[in-house]
Amino acid sequence: MALSLAALALAVAMQAAEAPPAGDACSLPSGLWDALQQRFGSSRVLKAADLFEDERALFRKEHPAACPGLARGQFFGAGQRPAIAIVLLDVEPRKSLRLVVARPALASWTFVELDEMDAGSTPVVGRKGPGTYTDRHEPATLNSAHDVVTLTGYESWQRVYVWTGRKFERLQTSE
Repeated sequence: MALSLAALALAVAMQAAEAPPAGDACSLPSGLWDALQQRFGSSRVLKAADLFEDERALFRKEHPAACPGLARGQFFGAGQRPAIAIVLLDVEPRKSLRLVVARPALASWTFVELDEMDAGSTPVVGRKGPGTYTDRHEPATLNSAHDVVTLTGYESWQRVYVWTGRKFERLQTSE
């Protein structure tokens, strides 16, 4: 009995240690951390320390107090609750990256998975305002009256994800 209580206390302490501190730029709203762990297991939010040194310097220059794995915005349109775009880094075994949009519901969170990349990729997530976005490879142009999610691989490429009312459409906006 005492052993199982000690194991439970250790598990709770380890989980609390992994949750981001409240003052951290990569901290998440109440309940979201638990929902992410329940849905995506060992994944965690991408942090500046996960970027390569040159990418980290560029990110800090452009976004001094921001987290490269989080972007908040009105991705689902006016009148909707703000959502959070998150780059999740799988801790084990593959260490792949996943782009997810977390949308607050009444008593929980819902998730829309937008993209997944293999290990070695270190893109940062961002937000752009309303506008017209054109794909570089396909004959596709989308107009957005609300914020869009961006995913940027420094000095190489950028993708934009536009909510169409039913799903997110991905556009490759630069190489």
